[in-house]
Amino acid sequence: MDDVFSLVPNAMDVRGHLPHPKWETISAWVEENVAPPSHDEAWKSIVHQWLVRLGDALSPDYAVYESDEFVLLSSDASLAPRVLDLCERSRRIILETLNGVAQDEGFGKHVVLIFGESDRYYDYVSEFYPDEGEFGLSGGMFFDSGYGHFVVSPGHGVELDRVIAHELNHALLRHLPLPLWLDEGVTQFMEDVVLESSYFFVDHQLVRLHREYWNKENIQSFWSGESFILSDDGQQLSYHLAQVLFRNLMADHSKKVREILLQANSRDAGNAAFVNVLGQTLADRVAQFLGSGPWSTLSDYGAEDASV
Repeated sequence: MDDVFSLVPNAMDVRGHLPHPKWETISAWVEENVAPPSHDEAWKSIVHQWLVRLGDALSPDYAVYESDEFVLLSSDASLAPRVLDLCERSRRIILETLNGVAQDEGFGKHVVLIFGESDRYYDYVSEFYPDEGEFGLSGGMFFDSGYGHFVVSPGHGVELDRVIAHELNHALLRHLPLPLWLDEGVTQFMEDVVLESSYFFVDHQLVRLHREYWNKENIQSFWSGESFILSDDGQQLSYHLAQVLFRNLMADHSKKVREILLQANSRDAGNAAFVNVLGQTLADRVAQFLGSGPWSTLSDYGAEDASV
C-alpha cells in the first residue's frame, strides 16, 4: 500500500518529537478508499508505516519485526524472536483459558513497543495522560485508544515475560466494559497461568497495610480505577487488592467467574454483575478480606452518604 501518512492530510501529530497517528482520520480514509475484503491487509501496512516512522524518531537502532499475529518495534534485535514467540504463545493460552471471554477481533496485528530508554518510554506514555501530573512507575501499559497497542519499559530481564503476558491479556479483554479493578485482577491471575509461576502472597503485614490504608473515601478511587495510577503506596495496594478479590472469587465461585466477567460494567464497578450472579455486593466481597467497613460503591450509597 502507498504511504498513507503522505496521502492523508493531517493523519499524524508530532508530540514530544514522536509521531502519533490520528486514528479516526486514518480509519475514515480506509473506510472510504479501501474495499472491505482488503481492510486487514491495509491496516497491517498502515501500522508498519507508523512503526517505521516511530522507530526513525527514536533512534537508528530501532527496527520492526513481525510474526503471524504480532508486530514489534524494538532496539534489540537479539530480543525480538523471543518476544514474538512469547506473544504468540501467550495469545493462544489466554484465548483458550478465557474461552468465550477473551477475544481477538479487529483488523491488523497486535502492536508491541519495547523501549530501550526509560526517558523515551515515559515521554511516550505521558502523551496519553496529559492532565494527570505525576503517575506511578510501570513496567508496561496497554493503550485502548485508537489502534490498541501495548508498550514495555526497558530493563526488565526475566520480568519481560510477565509484562507481556499482562498487557496482552488487557488487549484481549478490551472489548468488555470491565471496571479496572476486575480487569487487573483477572489479568494478574492470567500472568501466572501463562508463565506457570506466581509471585502472589498475603501475610499479616500486608493485611495490616490494607486495613490501615483503605477507608470510605479512597475505596471509591479503587472502584473508579483512579488509584491504579497513583504515585504513592495506593497504587501497589490497588493492584494487590484487585488480585486478592479475583483469587477469592476463583476460590469461592470458579464456575461463575465467566458470567461475572461478561456482565460486569465499569459504570458501577461491576457491582450489579456480582449481585445478579452471586447475590452478593462488592462490599460483601471486600469485607471478606478487609473486615466490616464502608466498602460499597458510590451507587450503593444514598445521596447524603455519597457527598461525604
